Amino acid sequence: MIRTSWITLLATVVLSSLAGAAENGKVWWPQFRGPNSSGVGEGRPPVHFGLDQKVLWKAAVGAGLSSPSVWGGRIFLTEFDRTNKHLATVCIDRHTGKILWRRTVAPEEIEKIHELSSPAAATPATDGERVYVYFGSYGLVCYDLAGKQQWEKRLPLPENPYGSVASPIVAGELLVLNHQGKDSYLLGVNRRDGRTVWKTDRSLFQYGWSTPVHWRHDGIDEIVVLGGDFEPNQRLMAYNLADGVERWWVGGLPPCGKSTPVIGGGLLFLAAPDIILEPAAIRKNPTRADQFYANNAARVLAVRPGSRGDVSQTHIAWSERKGVPGVPSPLYYRGRVYTFLNGGIVFCRVAETGKLVYSGRMGVLGDYYSSPVAADNKVYIASAEGVVIVLDAGEELKILARNQLESGILATPALVDGKIYVRTESHLYAFGN
Repeated sequence: MIRTSWITLLATVVLSSLAGAAENGKVWWPQFRGPNSSGVGEGRPPVHFGLDQKVLWKAAVGAGLSSPSVWGGRIFLTEFDRTNKHLATVCIDRHTGKILWRRTVAPEEIEKIHELSSPAAATPATDGERVYVYFGSYGLVCYDLAGKQQWEKRLPLPENPYGSVASPIVAGELLVLNHQGKDSYLLGVNRRDGRTVWKTDRSLFQYGWSTPVHWRHDGIDEIVVLGGDFEPNQRLMAYNLADGVERWWVGGLPPCGKSTPVIGGGLLFLAAPDIILEPAAIRKNPTRADQFYANNAARVLAVRPGSRGDVSQTHIAWSERKGVPGVPSPLYYRGRVYTFLNGGIVFCRVAETGKLVYSGRMGVLGDYYSSPVAADNKVYIASAEGVVIVLDAGEELKILARNQLESGILATPALVDGKIYVRTESHLYAFGN
């Protein structure tokens, strides 16, 4: 049971930490997709940049898919050493690109992953005091900013066929993790010592890949998670932050929920893709593929706050079938919702109503796994081919730049203090004006 004193402390700290990505007026990028997974940064990042343009520094980094998280003068990433089977947390000087420290853990067994994924896929989270990392092959580990381990919490292998990619988040005094696999649960631990505060069973929604999001509305703090699995009738579910108790859900969603919901304008937006056929299967039997996709239940939808139980029929503000991304999370920015599809296709909608503002091709083919980010009335989206596309955040599709880097990009860039930090297959770049 959670003691009353703990709940009171949690509520107090949450109120003060909702601006928690900020310090001395500066907005940092403390977790996957920045402040509360919004994808929105500050300053005026460069529009045109590349291997020999606007490079502040570049640092060689090991294999991994985690996105950079940033606080103060430090950037945090994770790596996987394929030779020694070690997992590492890396701290990089934000101003110079110098490696400040690297700390490794040695798991007994490396989890099975998809060929595109990595055992170092989850993005670190930081609160400016500590950095928290999750490895599916090991568990949770906490370091102070100097790299001294504060605590660790070993967790069982998630047994997820694609690998565990959901990132931990800091919400008040809690570190919250969506542990996805055969043993699926939502976990809330004390960020200071790693002690379990609550653990909520999610065994009906195995194999999810969604990072939790903290949604505060009407004086209520909730943790929202999109379901996963390979079966139909998945759910978007909300839990009470203080004790992990289920509050409400949206049912009837298709399987394979991979992206993270995003909050804006008093609504929560999510992309719920259906199963996608492998290209070889489409080529082998195009007629069957057409029939399969005719029944596709993929949706982009907006949810209103303020109820309990099943809200599928009462709190859906709008729902659309077109423009559903496979992996990238939606972006809410300046009253619009952006989604990006493989093949380099963008959909832009009015956030309040779902009305289509525009859709079109961006001129960069291939797959998209990185999620969009925005700052200075511009939207940035990176392709797996290594191109960072910059769009004007106006009422029509206007491509401002297509910036080619040396190798593929699967991690989501970070936007901090007018700079953009981009992780490729082998390097972390800092670009600035």
